[in-house]
Amino acid sequence: MTLAVILLLGAVLIAVASPRLLQRLTDTPLPPGLALAAWLGSIGGTLFFGTSAVVVSLWPDHAPAEATVEALVWCLSVVSHAAAPWITEALAGIGTLALVAAVVRTTAIGRRYTRAQARVRDYHREVVAIVARSRGDDVMWLDHPMPLAYSVSGRPGFVVATEGLSNCLSTGERDAVLAHERAHLLGRHHRIVSACDILAAVFPYVPLFGAAPTAVKTLVELTADQHAARITSVPTVRAALTAVSASSLPRPAGTLGLSNDTSLRLRKLRTTGRARWPRLSCAAIVAVSMLGPAVTVLAGATVASAVACVA
Repeated sequence: MTLAVILLLGAVLIAVASPRLLQRLTDTPLPPGLALAAWLGSIGGTLFFGTSAVVVSLWPDHAPAEATVEALVWCLSVVSHAAAPWITEALAGIGTLALVAAVVRTTAIGRRYTRAQARVRDYHREVVAIVARSRGDDVMWLDHPMPLAYSVSGRPGFVVATEGLSNCLSTGERDAVLAHERAHLLGRHHRIVSACDILAAVFPYVPLFGAAPTAVKTLVELTADQHAARITSVPTVRAALTAVSASSLPRPAGTLGLSNDTSLRLRKLRTTGRARWPRLSCAAIVAVSMLGPAVTVLAGATVASAVACVA
């Protein structure tokens, strides 16, 4: 039971304390891809530790690593072992019911959300196929004078762009916009954003999940900006972003495009430029954001146990 409590406290710590820290990452020189990895790692850590706490509480005997944890917090674990068995069983039952309810709610909301998104996406795909034309690649061109581009997920995903993009922007700027949209498709940003939207709908009162959609949408745009800057150049992307953001055309629902948080994105391009981040760095950020809070809770419990033993 001691391990289950520590896992649960780790999940709570991530869910409650991490949003404020993570939101500050956007304003630092840290590449947006690493900030995005930190958000996703924190979300994954909350779900993993919360689920693991329930699984460990239901474990028929000592769960793996529980003996090690109890050795570290021996004086505190004595308290949990002294508790009446029915208390432990009741807590395990409550945790199981909560987990089952969360899974059922996530499945229902997720299915409803994905079906609605699929209907909008399929309808949009059919309309674009009629009114737009292709030049032999993954871009569908609309005859409209205002510069606009956005990406539509699917199998295969594609980019929709207006003729105004070619008429109002230079060739390099147009290529930068298209590279930005292709980065959304390549990075599966639509799925990441959808997952965050679903979690926010399922757990609206959990601070981490409530803050994730807005923050992640901003970070995927910043990440796509950097991808476009590596394909073209930072000045070219900044010029393209300024030109496209001046367009008053709205983006269709369920799409991602080069059109929001202009001042932040221009500033981020200036400070981070074309910075690359190796996959090992992303893995390290994910590991720290997932494991850091749990290790902090364990360290705190170890200190508290030592104090209790001395007292």
